[in-house]
Amino acid sequence: MLAGARVRRVPEGGTLAAVLRAVLLVCHAAFADPQAQVLEPPAAFTLQAGVEIPAPVRPRLQALAAAYRQATGKSLVITDGTRRPATQAALMLRNLERGDDIVRLYANKPAAVQVQAAWAAAKSAGLDPAAVLARITEVIADQVAAGDHVSKHLREGAVDVRSVDMSGVERRVFKRLARALDIAVIDESRTATPHFHLNFV
Repeated sequence: MLAGARVRRVPEGGTLAAVLRAVLLVCHAAFADPQAQVLEPPAAFTLQAGVEIPAPVRPRLQALAAAYRQATGKSLVITDGTRRPATQAALMLRNLERGDDIVRLYANKPAAVQVQAAWAAAKSAGLDPAAVLARITEVIADQVAAGDHVSKHLREGAVDVRSVDMSGVERRVFKRLARALDIAVIDESRTATPHFHLNFV
């Protein structure tokens, strides 16, 4: 008998399966390391607080994150996903106030021009910050209602990935893996909020 092992009595007439279960329990108790821990692999990606991942893009995002982790040993950090008009308005207002050229930044330039014009008109009218934000939100909401999206975040087709903690080699690996999965990559790593913008639609 194994030293230190506890004996488990098998009832008379017990089935073979019951006997085997008892034997296995005895062996496990004898050889198990009480200090051992089962380590789960790290998540392929993590979300910053409040970020919502669009359901249609999740499978390819998961595939990208898993491939990146296999190649680099690191997980991706998702900093943005689906946006509502109010959230989009707040981000664009932040960009405008710090002097960014949003017409250059956004692919849908006519929609960006409308937002920029609404901001300029609200500022010229002397509106307070809350009213300026409300005016921009109204413009973006009207665009969305008409099927015109200044950002693909508004149509559940984009996410942003943090890039500030990636090395040059890791950034190149990331871009290569994303494009292999037919994910368009816009490098915004040199902006005030360094990230990669991923378009899935």
